[in-house]
Formats: sequence, structure tokens, C-alpha cells
Amino acid sequence: PYSFPFALSVVCLLDQILGRALGGKTGRAVSGWDIGVTTIHLSSSSSKFFSSIEIPTTLPIIECHRDEVRELPPKAEVLAWSEKTGIEMFKYGSHMMGIQGHPEYTQDILFHLIDRLTQRGYIEDWYGDELKAKLEEVEPDKDAWKNLCTSFLKDRL
Repeated sequence: PYSFPFALSVVCLLDQILGRALGGKTGRAVSGWDIGVTTIHLSSSSSKFFSSIEIPTTLPIIECHRDEVRELPPKAEVLAWSEKTGIEMFKYGSHMMGIQGHPEYTQDILFHLIDRLTQRGYIEDWYGDELKAKLEEVEPDKDAWKNLCTSFLKDRL
């Protein structure tokens, strides 16, 4: 029913809005907050979708959410999952893709968000400090995410 003359790739909240608008279900994440660098696992079906580019089977990405797509829209396909989130990335047709994480975020942006979450009482100070310490140990694969998103948006997949 939806026809787009262009590719649409969305992240986090827009991922959830897209999923819901297409007939899926969203809500609070059963596992609670997902903040930090999370390793996502590409599904076996995504290997066909990403066959024209070299993408590792696991990709670290910055996450900062406590809501998620819980149930895919009809005809949508899971492209990736993580230990905390069952639908990290999905596609709908060949021109729409949703990503739960934030390939566009830097470590500085996430540090700022963690500070805001602690200041507003959404997470405890000790937890914010723990998250920041863990961020010093691992970084997302920015080049792989740039390649993946650019290739999708330029219809090279």
C-alpha cells in the first residue's frame, strides 16, 4: 500500500513511529533502559539484503531508549536483534528501514544524555557513572554504520 520514490531510513523514536504507522506495535522495553554501546546481531535474512556491501555479522551501536518496536508491521522483516531488544533494525519493502539505535551519535552526545537522565531522576547517579565508565571501553563501528546507511539511502543494496 505504501510506495516511495526514495529510501527512508529512521532511527530510535522515528523507528518506533514508522513501525507503528505501518501496523506494528510499540511500547516500553520489557528489559528497561538500553543505554550505552550495544552489539546488534544481523539476522540470517539480512545477509541477502546487505549482500552488495561488506558488513560484519555483529555491529556495535550507541543506544539510548526504553521504548521499542515490540511487534513488526505485516510484511516487515527483522534485519537485526540484540540481547535486550528483539527488533533492533527492520525493513519494510526495499525503501524503508528502521534502526532502534543511534548510528549518528557520538560518545559526547551520549555522555550529555546520561547527564540529563540522571539530573531528571530517570536513572540513578551511580548507574550513570557506571555507563560512562563502560563507554570508555568500547566504541561503535561508525564506518560500517555509515556504509550501511549511505548504501541504503542511495539504493545500492
